[in-house]
Amino acid sequence: MEIALDLFGGDHAPLTNVEGAKIAVAEASGSYPGGLTVVLVGSRKKLGNKMVSGLPDEISVLDINGKDGSTADDPHAAGNDPNSPIRTALRLHKEGKFAAVVSAGTTGSQLIASLHELERIPGITRPAIGSFIPTITGKSYLLDIGASLTASPYHFVQFAAMGHVYTKEMLGIEEPSIGILNVAHEGNVGDKNAILARQLLKETNFNFKGFVEGNDIPKGVVDVIITNGFIGNIILKFAEGFPAVLKQRLSGLSSIEIDKLMQENFDYESFGGEPLLGVKGVSVICHGASTPRAIATGILKAAEIARLKFHEKLEDFLLTKFDSYLSQVKYLRSFKRSLRLPDRFRIFGLDNKPED
Repeated sequence: MEIALDLFGGDHAPLTNVEGAKIAVAEASGSYPGGLTVVLVGSRKKLGNKMVSGLPDEISVLDINGKDGSTADDPHAAGNDPNSPIRTALRLHKEGKFAAVVSAGTTGSQLIASLHELERIPGITRPAIGSFIPTITGKSYLLDIGASLTASPYHFVQFAAMGHVYTKEMLGIEEPSIGILNVAHEGNVGDKNAILARQLLKETNFNFKGFVEGNDIPKGVVDVIITNGFIGNIILKFAEGFPAVLKQRLSGLSSIEIDKLMQENFDYESFGGEPLLGVKGVSVICHGASTPRAIATGILKAAEIARLKFHEKLEDFLLTKFDSYLSQVKYLRSFKRSLRLPDRFRIFGLDNKPED
C-alpha cells in the first residue's frame, strides 16, 4: 500500500515529515500485504541530497516544484495551486496511484485541494472533518471540527450520515447513537439551525437522541456529536489544551503514570490526523504542529481507512440505505438531486422547497 505525504506541509516540515514517514514504515513492517510505502511529494532540491540519501527503501520522493505551502498573503495558496504538492498528490490518488494522501498543511488548503481534485460523494454537499473525543465511557466522534464554520440543518443530516458510517466502521458499533450539540436539551431552545436539524433527524431512522449539552460530551452520552465547524473546532482545541491542566491537578499518580494517561487519551500525537469525510478518496488532515510521531500515526490511520475503503462504504450506505434511514426526511433536495433518486420520492415534497 502506497501513501502520499505532503513533504512540506506543517509547521516543522520537512524534517518532521521525513522522520514521521520513517517511523510509520518501520511500525507497519509486515502489517500490510505487499508492505507499506510512503511517497514524499515535494521539492527534492529543497529537501536536500543528504536527507534523500538517508531514506529507507520504503520511502521515495516525487519531485514537485510547485508551491509547497501557505503564504502570509494567502494561507490557502497550496489548495488553489493545481501544481502544488497537495493538489498533485490528491490528483494521483484519484487516478489510483496512491491509496491515500496525508498532509499537515493548513486545513483550508487541504479542504480546497480535496474539493478540486476529488469528487464529492453523491448525497454530500458539505464535506466535514471529525475527531474522536475521549469520554468516561470510551470515546465520541465529534464533527464538524473545522472544514467549514457554518452548517445548515440539511448539512447536519449529512454529518449524521457520515458520523454513523465512520463510527460504525472504526469502532464496530452497529447503530451508533447521534446527538446535536446545543445549549439545552429542550427542542425549542438554542440555535435555529440546530432546532431545525433536530426536527429533520427525528424523521430519520438513525439512532438519534436529540440535543446534547457541553457537559454531556465527557460523559459519553452519545457516540456521534454533530455541530458546525466553528463550535467543533473550539471544542477540539480546548480538549487539546486540557491535559496540561490535568497534569497539574491530578494527585495519587506518578508523573510517568500521568504522562501515559494523557498520551493515550488526550495527546493529539496519538490521533495523528483525521480524514475529510464526504469526498471520493482518503484525504487525511494532520495538525499543523505535528511531531514525527503524529505524522506517523496519521500515515498509519490513512492506511487503515484506505484498507477499510470507508469512502466507498459511505457512498454505498447513502445509495442503498436511503429508504431505511432517510426517505422520511422531507425537503432534502440535495439527496434526491445528487443520488438521482427515482420520481417516487416526489411524494415527500422534495421539488417544492428552496435549495438547501
